Amino acid sequence: MKKVLIKAYAQLNLGDDLFIKMLCERYENTNFYIFTTSEYENLKGIDSNNLKIMYNNSLLKRVLSNLGRKCGIPNILEDIFSKNIDAVVNIGGSIFIENKFSEEDFKIRERNLKNGKNYFVLGSNFGPYKDEEFKEKYYNFFEKCQDVCFRERYSYDIFKDLENVRFGKDIVFNLKGNSVEGDYVLFSIILPSKRDELIKFESEYFNRLKALVLEIVKNGRKIKFMSFCKGEGDEEAIEKLFNMIPNKYHKNISIYFYRGDLKEAIEIIANANSIVATRFHAMILGFVFKKTVFPVAYSKKMTNILDELEFKGNFVTLQNMRDLTYEKFIENTPLPLNVLARASQDGERHFIKLDEFLQ
Repeated sequence: MKKVLIKAYAQLNLGDDLFIKMLCERYENTNFYIFTTSEYENLKGIDSNNLKIMYNNSLLKRVLSNLGRKCGIPNILEDIFSKNIDAVVNIGGSIFIENKFSEEDFKIRERNLKNGKNYFVLGSNFGPYKDEEFKEKYYNFFEKCQDVCFRERYSYDIFKDLENVRFGKDIVFNLKGNSVEGDYVLFSIILPSKRDELIKFESEYFNRLKALVLEIVKNGRKIKFMSFCKGEGDEEAIEKLFNMIPNKYHKNISIYFYRGDLKEAIEIIANANSIVATRFHAMILGFVFKKTVFPVAYSKKMTNILDELEFKGNFVTLQNMRDLTYEKFIENTPLPLNVLARASQDGERHFIKLDEFLQ
């Protein structure tokens, strides 16, 4: 059996954990390894037994990691381990953002390549970025990869002259599962102040969400608030919004915090009546389970995919929340089945080269 190191945003984020689940279940005859923290002891819902989680929390490992950084080798444990594997799969969405971690992230990826490993990039978008040097570094990096498949045309267009670069719809469009129509409207909520560029929109965001929640409740429907990632402030956001709602309406609202149980989280979404989606994968999962979705786009990665799907429904951006109204919300309908089928088929493109390598 081949041994593959997974590089992912392993922070108990529902969207990224779904990527890990789908990767492991697709290749049951491959041994996968991922380095992360002890929080991942809570990860449940992967229907295969081929993922080994390598924890970084022992004293010895922390000492070695600190020494590695001082020697210019971040993630030294992973670096040592990667010498004895067959490939690296870097799977995730917004994993190539220019930020304060960019330099260290690049060094880690570059060392994986220098170790002579087959490097696959699946499911990502590129950016946001400001520095052309950042783009050029990754141009040279992607050129050396075995395969790179972005999840949007915008990112693909940046690197389209590289022969090993492709794009397909988001991997989660391939998720299989049953859907029932429940009695609650699901809200996925973020905390804009966790992102410097979104802080100024936070007050308007919560005020508009509050108004919509109240209208939905007054029209006799239940609400469920759902967090996708505690570490990114979703739970804090939910508590803030819940406390803005008058007490007499609290009985109509329930709360679900994702903490690593994938099956439970998927069921919550699959059983919703409709979804008000700020999280990218709340939107995608809503489409997959044939729900009526009202997207609240906080970044271009959401509006890019809506454009590519030729989405005809109503949506808002954080920069322009005035159309987040009950009237606009009830106008939306599920994504047409033919559009969903094409998106699912297109999502298979991410695995073309990895299938050849692993199957």
